[in-house]
Amino acid sequence: MYKEFRPHPLLTSYVDAYWTAGGTQFTQQRILPDTCADIIFNISEDVITADGEMRILPGNAFVVGTMTTFQDTALNAGTYLLGVRFKPGGMSAFTGMPLQLITDAQAPLCDVASGWHVTLEPLLLKAAGITAKMKCLESFLLQRLPAVSIVSGKIQNSIALIRQTKGDIAINVLAAQAYMSPRNFERHFLRVTGVSPKTFSRIVRFISLKQQLEKLPNPHLLSLALDNGFYDHAHLTREFKTFAGESPTGFMQR
Repeated sequence: MYKEFRPHPLLTSYVDAYWTAGGTQFTQQRILPDTCADIIFNISEDVITADGEMRILPGNAFVVGTMTTFQDTALNAGTYLLGVRFKPGGMSAFTGMPLQLITDAQAPLCDVASGWHVTLEPLLLKAAGITAKMKCLESFLLQRLPAVSIVSGKIQNSIALIRQTKGDIAINVLAAQAYMSPRNFERHFLRVTGVSPKTFSRIVRFISLKQQLEKLPNPHLLSLALDNGFYDHAHLTREFKTFAGESPTGFMQR
């Protein structure tokens, strides 16, 4: 079973949600790109495997970087996870890590933020129950609220513009809005979000398209393609498959 929980108001600029997953039955799920990055804690009683080979002990955590394509996941019966999903730039703000180092990858928390590994994992291990663990995690984050830098503020403004235009905005325009050269802007954007501005814009456009497919009863794909900045139906289908692993038609038939 999967559940989401809202973060404290002071954390909403950085954290999208806390979430829990797991149960007594085997489950499979396809995860799609969402521009976010996660820290995931193994709150099971047994060792779990992440990324096919990384062993995560009970109480330990791993980090999932920004995704640029879909990922099929499976949870064995008796597996329980607690996650914190960071908004674009959120994880970088807290940890200082250049997020492009873990794009489309997973890594133990100790490799990303060693201080967190030493301090946070033992705290969560001692906390009894999911609610107590979540409160412990939130308290940890609140005590470490990052200071907003000029550069991070500019990147967040650019992210807001990309979302407002549903990904239909030129990189040169974004760079000019941030008072940076295109090359310098792309370098900072990549470090903060884990992906280039172009890739981020493509993912935002995909997310918008997916939401439209979920809402419209009988969408006309050619009209959707033209309305969302694609050249034609074939261009839309290729782009959608890149991120979702299936065609728009297949996605709607699920």
